[in-house]
Amino acid sequence: MIKLIKQYLPFAVVIALIYLVMPVFFQGENYKYDAIEYQFVFPGTALLSGFIFSWRRGVDFTFPLIAPIIYIGSVLIYSHFYHWAIYVFIYLIVGMLGCFIGDMIYKNNLAEKRRKHNPNKNDSYEIKITNITVEKEEDK
Repeated sequence: MIKLIKQYLPFAVVIALIYLVMPVFFQGENYKYDAIEYQFVFPGTALLSGFIFSWRRGVDFTFPLIAPIIYIGSVLIYSHFYHWAIYVFIYLIVGMLGCFIGDMIYKNNLAEKRRKHNPNKNDSYEIKITNITVEKEEDK
């Protein structure tokens, strides 16, 4: 459990800072930029954090839940418009997409490391056939 907390905590702090501090700058007269925040900044954060997390560690299906959970807190504190709650599912899907992209790169990097670690092994096979005897037929 402590290992999971150590893995998730830096990402959760960054996501929380973006999701909970960023709306402060978009309140009041800057309300017209609110859509930019909900449609570009928050999904970009979910995508990028999922990508970076999975790029180093492989896919983890619990990680994309961090962004929507923190976003719910942001809606309750700042917005009070519950129609914004549809974005919970959008951020979840975008976070999962980032995790899958990062996992593909992780698997490619892992395969490359294995190839570098075992340089003598190739992807091709060599077949050796031994103990074949050929008998010559004699004329009778």
